[in-house]
Amino acid sequence: MAVSMRDLDPAFQGAGQKAGIEIWRIEKLSPVAVPKSSHGKFYTGDSYIILKTSASKTGALRHDIHYWLGADTSQDEAGAAAIKTVELDAALGGRAVQYREVQGHETEKFLSYFKPCIIPLKGGIASGFKHVEEEEYKNCLYICQGKHVVHVKEASVPFARSSLNHDDIFILDTKSKIFQFNGSNSSIQERAKALEVVQYIKDTYHDGKCDVAAIEDGKLMADAETGEFWGFFGGFAPLPRKTTRDEAKNIDTVPTRLYK
Repeated sequence: MAVSMRDLDPAFQGAGQKAGIEIWRIEKLSPVAVPKSSHGKFYTGDSYIILKTSASKTGALRHDIHYWLGADTSQDEAGAAAIKTVELDAALGGRAVQYREVQGHETEKFLSYFKPCIIPLKGGIASGFKHVEEEEYKNCLYICQGKHVVHVKEASVPFARSSLNHDDIFILDTKSKIFQFNGSNSSIQERAKALEVVQYIKDTYHDGKCDVAAIEDGKLMADAETGEFWGFFGGFAPLPRKTTRDEAKNIDTVPTRLYK
């Protein structure tokens, strides 16, 4: 499909002409440019188009187009994002690589654009949700995975001990303090990356004004911060020894049987 610059959506005029990242949010089924100051800020009720333009040593430009779908975005918005992605690709010569990004299952390539991570916010342009205000701040438990590119997502069962495990790192974000729970099987690299996420949360959502505490898995130390952390989970109790990685391994090694 060829798209002339005359027929191209006005929001895409001049797109992809120099190295960098450009982002559009779907508003009323049309793309609207997102200012650079808001790059990396995504709402769960919205759909976005992200264009990454890279320049080779010869000056040739290469394009990667991602369309990101929030967990609460409408089907119409998601469809518009897909259609507009194809339109943008055609205008750039049809040689761009396209990626479909779903909240919570993003590709590492996409996540690498936004350091140290992305944490989608509740709300959206057409979802009917209200953006979370400061006075409505509520505690959140995030699971943090990855040594190089960090995947951060909200735990499905907040404040339940069953949400925690030995393999991953968890970040409990409260109004006055951020706790980093380091699973005993997590690596030094994973802990260092998670600490970057903690600092990001502190700077982005607390204006740099909150305390930070590190909680070590399996080490019940008689300090106030450890007790405070476990208080959110009904008090301290040992986590099951079986890890999520063990469970995945068991699933992968189920023998195949042939019956006659």
